[in-house]
Amino acid sequence: MTVASPSISSGLAAGTVVGGRFAVESTSYSDALGVVLRSKDQKTNKPIALRLISPGLVDGAAMKVLRSECRTAAALSHRSIVTTYGVGTAGGRPFVATEWVEGITLQKALGARKSGGPIALGSVFHVIEQLCAALTAAQPKTCHGTLRPSCVWLLPNGRVELADFGLGKALLMGRGPAAFAREDQPCFAPEVKAGAAPTASADIFGLGALLYTLLTGRSPGEGFVPPSQVHPGASADLDEVLLTCLAADPAARLASPDEVRAALRPLLQGPAELHRDFGLDVAPPSAAAPASPAEEGLDVDIDLASVAPPASTSAPAVVAPPAAALPFAAPGPAPRSSLVHEAPDAPTDLGAVLKKITENDAPRWMVDKDGLSHGPFDGRELVELIVKGEVLEEHELSNMDTGERKNVGAWAEFREFVQQQKIRAREAARSAALEEAEQSEKRSGLTKLIVGGALVASLVIGVTIFFVTRETSADEVVADAEMGELFEHGEIEITSTADILPDPPRRRGRGRMRGGGGMGGGFAGSYEDAMNRAVDIGDATMGGGQGRLSPAQVTGVLNRHVNRIYQRCVVPEARRGGRLGNVTIDVAIAGSGSVMGVSARQGSGAFKSCVRGAVRGVRFPSFGAPRMGARYSFDASP
Repeated sequence: MTVASPSISSGLAAGTVVGGRFAVESTSYSDALGVVLRSKDQKTNKPIALRLISPGLVDGAAMKVLRSECRTAAALSHRSIVTTYGVGTAGGRPFVATEWVEGITLQKALGARKSGGPIALGSVFHVIEQLCAALTAAQPKTCHGTLRPSCVWLLPNGRVELADFGLGKALLMGRGPAAFAREDQPCFAPEVKAGAAPTASADIFGLGALLYTLLTGRSPGEGFVPPSQVHPGASADLDEVLLTCLAADPAARLASPDEVRAALRPLLQGPAELHRDFGLDVAPPSAAAPASPAEEGLDVDIDLASVAPPASTSAPAVVAPPAAALPFAAPGPAPRSSLVHEAPDAPTDLGAVLKKITENDAPRWMVDKDGLSHGPFDGRELVELIVKGEVLEEHELSNMDTGERKNVGAWAEFREFVQQQKIRAREAARSAALEEAEQSEKRSGLTKLIVGGALVASLVIGVTIFFVTRETSADEVVADAEMGELFEHGEIEITSTADILPDPPRRRGRGRMRGGGGMGGGFAGSYEDAMNRAVDIGDATMGGGQGRLSPAQVTGVLNRHVNRIYQRCVVPEARRGGRLGNVTIDVAIAGSGSVMGVSARQGSGAFKSCVRGAVRGVRFPSFGAPRMGARYSFDASP
């Protein structure tokens, strides 16, 4: 938070102690919500941001709502969320105490841009991705409700932090959009402007509004211009994702921040040019601190379970205001999971590698896998996940301190642990195959004795069959166990196609499916159930058209998810003895782009159920018709 003109009046002179603990140092800035003061926590000597709320915005029942929402916000702990410490009153005015952020708001960064050119697509994704991570972390407890450029902070090291959790929602519920600056209000969802309580879906609209501003340099209230018309890197597909986020109907928006991030990733490719776009000099990682006593005790042959997690030297200090001033304490650091995997006979330099990783350790690592973001993790936690095989070489890994993003295997500090895990995985697969072969030998041996007791001639035939069966069974088990790894390394090629299926015969009247209501775009289970549901013209989302997706569009979307289908469903089916060959999947798609029903045409019941679950969450571009059917197939035979 940069210090602005000292002439802004707060009513509190420098040196005033607020809440019996926070000494006012200077006025930082003011906005429609009040005045922000830079203060010092007298117990920790750490800077604190005190926001004095404008008179008239909070009184009576609204104060109870503010306390409740800020209490919920204080329970949030994430590197992309500005920490809320508490709420109180000073001089008769409510205040909220939060983490002090050294940075600049997105609103000011956009207003101060000297370059008239568009923001790089990589920079846009860098901002939106971290906002999605913050919202995902908050969703189990609350929503933000008032996403806008003035509450998005850009730090010099490239990290993005989201402020006003609790405060914004409380003011919106008490005073409505009018409590906020006029330039902020176009970012609020239509249902919120109409008086509805903010929800997670309103945050999807807010993400869309921020995305639109970053791509076009315009406010959503200035009249919509497709980004593809003003940004040289934007595509029609990007327009489609943006329009889905900004849909007036909350049910038509993408379902979660993770879906937003996954949809944008292939459309916002390129490096993040943060210095050019926002004036940020992304600093390299801070110098390593001396090793802690726990780190000094690392052996060359390491036993991960026996090494105590080192104390973090870079995590921000936690401020705990007194109960008299603030009704709840600031959250402490999140507990670290214990390391439970013992690495057998690691290379002699592995201990030194781990020691280097855990120097100046902090939860700075975000992992993207299966279309979702996970983290943040510190270095030790990340090594644990790699060793256990939960984070793999091809998963994408981001350093939140520097903004650098690449596959796990491309990070030199983690490469040795990736190689060790791959070796252990191969050994485990071969051990399992050998055990299965031995069991097969025992079963075949029993059959041999029975046959030998009947006829001597049959004994010769039985022995021959025994050896052939044993070798074949062992080979098949090894092949099944290693199939997933072969696929990961590109040694199994997947070819895919998609066709558009004809609509079912038109029913008379509106009709109703047995046991349920009419067509609503929800998930019906199987492809057949979804396509047999009655439809209305009102289910078309684009208004006045019956257009459908092309085979190429269907193929493109499902190809982005075929890795997940293969690893989750095909490999386990092969290990169960299933031989799938060409896999055919019929998908019923609603006009909004959501999947209504899925049916796999091959495999066991478990395989079909797995495919249904894997494809259910896929999101297609919206189209004019109420629904359509598509058939997707791929050949994953080794």
